[in-house]
Amino acid sequence: MSKLKLEISRIRVSEAERSAAQLSRQNIQKGVQEFHQNGFVILENAVGRRSVEHIHQKMLQDFDKYHKSSSIRWNQGPTAGNICQPPPLLPEYLHEDVWANRFGVDIMKNIIGPRPQLSFATSNVALPESRGRQAVHSDYYCSHFDFPVFLEVNVYLHDVDEHNGATEFWLGTHNGYCKDHHSSPTTGWIKQEVFTPRATVSPPVQPAIPKGSLLIRDLRLWHAARENQANEPRIILGFMFSPVWFGSRMRMMLPHSARPCLESWSHIDCLGNTEFVNDEFDYLVNHQDINLTQTPPDPNKPYVSMHRSVKVTPQDYWTPP
Repeated sequence: MSKLKLEISRIRVSEAERSAAQLSRQNIQKGVQEFHQNGFVILENAVGRRSVEHIHQKMLQDFDKYHKSSSIRWNQGPTAGNICQPPPLLPEYLHEDVWANRFGVDIMKNIIGPRPQLSFATSNVALPESRGRQAVHSDYYCSHFDFPVFLEVNVYLHDVDEHNGATEFWLGTHNGYCKDHHSSPTTGWIKQEVFTPRATVSPPVQPAIPKGSLLIRDLRLWHAARENQANEPRIILGFMFSPVWFGSRMRMMLPHSARPCLESWSHIDCLGNTEFVNDEFDYLVNHQDINLTQTPPDPNKPYVSMHRSVKVTPQDYWTPP
C-alpha cells in the first residue's frame, strides 16, 4: 500500500498582518487549503506575548490548587496523565487575541461561515513528568456530518515539542471516517483495526509548535495527548466554534463583569451561548459539559464523566514497529 504524501505547511503571521489585524488573501487561501487537506492549520506569531504570558502565569498558579482538588476532570482516566483545567474567566484575562483571535476568525469564517459561534472554553494539560498518554481518538463522540461543523482553536501559551507533550495528530483523518470506526458508543476512541492500517500509509506526527501560535482543528480529526517529560505542566487552551446555523447547545459561564468584553467581540457570536453569573463564582469548579449534538441537555441530569474510570491500554494507540 503506497504512503499518502501529507505534509504540514505552517502560516507565519507577518508584522504587516498583525498591524492590520487581518490575514492577507494569500494566507487565508493557504490556511483554508491546509485545513481541508490535513484537518488542521497552524498560525505562528498569531497571539501577543503579553496575552499568553499573562494567562500562562495565572494557569500555573491555579494548577497548584486545581490538580489536587476533588473537582479535577481527567481526560481518559488518571493513568493518561491528562486533565482539563478551566482557564481563568476573570475579565482581565479575557484577551481578545486569545479568545476571539481575528486571524483565526479570518480562516474559520471561510470554513463555517461568518461570525463563528463560540460556546466552549477549556484547556488540555499534560501533567509534568507523566508517562501516560491518550488513546487515538476523535473528539466527536457522536455521529456527525461529513463536513466541518465544530472547530477547536488551540492557543499555545508556551513552546511545545515531543519532550513536553506535543499532541499527536493523524493528518487527513477528518475525512473518510465516521462513528462506525469508534470502539465505543459514548466516546470517540478509534478501533485498533482502523488506526493500524491508517498508520501504514500515513503515520501520526507530533509537530513542535511555538509559543503564541494558534492551531485550528476539525473536531473529527484523530489525535492524542502524549506524555510530558518536563517538570512543568504542558498547557494548551481550547475554544470550540461552530456555525451559527447549527445552534450549539453548549453554554459558557462567565462573570457579569465580563459582559462588556464579550460585547466588543463583534466578529464572533458568543453572547447567546453565555450565562453571566455573580462575579464571585469559582471558575475552577465550573466545568462545562461538552454537547456536540443538536439535542438540548437535560437540566436534571447530573454530570457524569465519561473518562474517570477508563484506562488507556497499548491496544488503544499505535506504536511504531
